[in-house]
Amino acid sequence: MVAASLWLLVFSTLYVACHLRFILDAFIYSNGEPIDTFQDMSHPVNVMLLVTFVAQTFMGDCILLYRCWVIYGRQWMVVICPVIMCIAEIGCGIAGVCIETSLGPDSSITNPSIFPLILTHLSLTLATNVITTSLIVHRIWTVHSAVRQVVPSIKNNPLRNALVVVIESASVYTVSAVVLLVIYAIGSDACYVMTGTIVQIIGITFNLIIIRFARGTAVKSMEETITSLRVPPRRVGQRVAFQNSRRPWNDIDTQTTHDNED
Repeated sequence: MVAASLWLLVFSTLYVACHLRFILDAFIYSNGEPIDTFQDMSHPVNVMLLVTFVAQTFMGDCILLYRCWVIYGRQWMVVICPVIMCIAEIGCGIAGVCIETSLGPDSSITNPSIFPLILTHLSLTLATNVITTSLIVHRIWTVHSAVRQVVPSIKNNPLRNALVVVIESASVYTVSAVVLLVIYAIGSDACYVMTGTIVQIIGITFNLIIIRFARGTAVKSMEETITSLRVPPRRVGQRVAFQNSRRPWNDIDTQTTHDNED
């Protein structure tokens, strides 16, 4: 998970650096109008922006798939459908990058030759996120319900807090992906802004779970959990006293039986 977090950090930083370079090329180093640079989809920096976006979304989905796979006891049959969708997602992304390099000037990200691939890529990453998150939530909720049946007196179950963290993190990314999908589908130029936003959101949401658990804000400490499961000392003392009070009667019954046999 450390390597995955570093991957997200690297591509988030790379996306910002590419955007900065793109702005410098458009407004400072360009001999023509800035709009000509922005409309040149085959510009190396523009291509690198799409590469970074595809890699970031793919890595985010892979982390989510890994978490789902681990939670379900490393059973491949549970995540087989999201894995296939993830493979199709990266395939559409790579194909989109290859086509973008040949678009040339006076083009946009909504060009008819690349539009279906990017739209499919966004749809697949959204579907993968929703399906895998639903599987994780279902698993945690099932275990939480089983624990409540065994220990109904437990309060503030750590699994419930973990469930809240997963739902919160997933909802942020899901809402952002839906907004980007709608904006891109209608052909709005706002997709350029939203694409840069969602690249950073992916890194934030997936690391948010790690940070909250590391700080201890998501679950109770193990000591508090164990304490809540202990039997109160007063009840233990009453049980021992009750058992001791029964022993003389057992001894009397035993002696009476021996006397009758004699």
